[in-house]
Amino acid sequence: MGKDSNQEDQKSRKPKTKGFRRTSDRLRRGKETNLSHRASTDWSVDQERVCTPDVRAADIVPLKDLVETILQSRTGASLLSGPESKNLEIVYDTQTLASQYYPGKERRVIALNPNRPRGDLLNLMSRELRRAWQDTQGALVNPLNFEPDEAILVNRAQSADAHMISIKIAWELKLVGETDAWDYLLGSPLADVGRTFEIKASGDFRTLNNGEAARAAYDRFFEDSRTRMHDKRIIHQMLLDETGYIKSTEKREKVSMELFKRLGELPHGRNYLSMKAKHMPTDMCYATVEDRSNANFLWFIKFERSFQEKELQMIQESVKLSAEIVDFAKWSLAARNRRVEKAS
Repeated sequence: MGKDSNQEDQKSRKPKTKGFRRTSDRLRRGKETNLSHRASTDWSVDQERVCTPDVRAADIVPLKDLVETILQSRTGASLLSGPESKNLEIVYDTQTLASQYYPGKERRVIALNPNRPRGDLLNLMSRELRRAWQDTQGALVNPLNFEPDEAILVNRAQSADAHMISIKIAWELKLVGETDAWDYLLGSPLADVGRTFEIKASGDFRTLNNGEAARAAYDRFFEDSRTRMHDKRIIHQMLLDETGYIKSTEKREKVSMELFKRLGELPHGRNYLSMKAKHMPTDMCYATVEDRSNANFLWFIKFERSFQEKELQMIQESVKLSAEIVDFAKWSLAARNRRVEKAS
């Protein structure tokens, strides 16, 4: 009994914030610290890879082969050839770690690292095609537009949706005999999410279009420590944001169901995020941060934001009070005049 109470006290205890402010300041003041040498350090590390001709060029999978393979999936074909693919270009870039989508008005680009296995490239292309879809649907919003807890939720949801689509496309490719994407997926950290999708889709083929398989895979994405990496990235963006995410006192947007309806739209089939489920996609259970390090920094960010807001409120109240100072000389003169009038 005593041991359990001690554990509860440790869980509810506030984190030590002594080094948080110093760490966030050091990250933001990169040019004044050793972080200013980050570019030269990266160059030293990557010098051999950048300057040396790529001896594996002969093993690179042609982009044409990847595109033709994705087109064999019904979902992939819709993402590649639908109206959402307008002004979209797919390129190889050895400087891209894995994959990246670059939005733009006149030209949108998907960059892939060519030195990766074929199965991985198919999955990466599927994810970035989905992000391009999110962009055209208005669902690829900046998570920093929201309050910290909701920013975590939006960032996780966007990643979960992109990974779910890559699983759906890999499954559809497997059904037509293209197994590279699915085989690579089952050997990756997303194997449990893929298995969840497979169980639903194998048990009833209708779940592919009615949203049940997609929703099961989406929910499974949140049930593992894989969200820790995504949380860490968005928290670092909060600390490094040049517009002053922590110091900003303006009210941020509120997460609405409309955002998730746009996010859950599919080229074919039912919107999987608008269907009935155990939890609404806006439920904050999807944003629970269990990693202690991420939770501590998130608590610090929320504390700093509330502190800035309270400080501004106190300043405004003090200014208001100073403007309402009573002129006692004028007040006493008016009171004396009233006494004279009464006496007369």
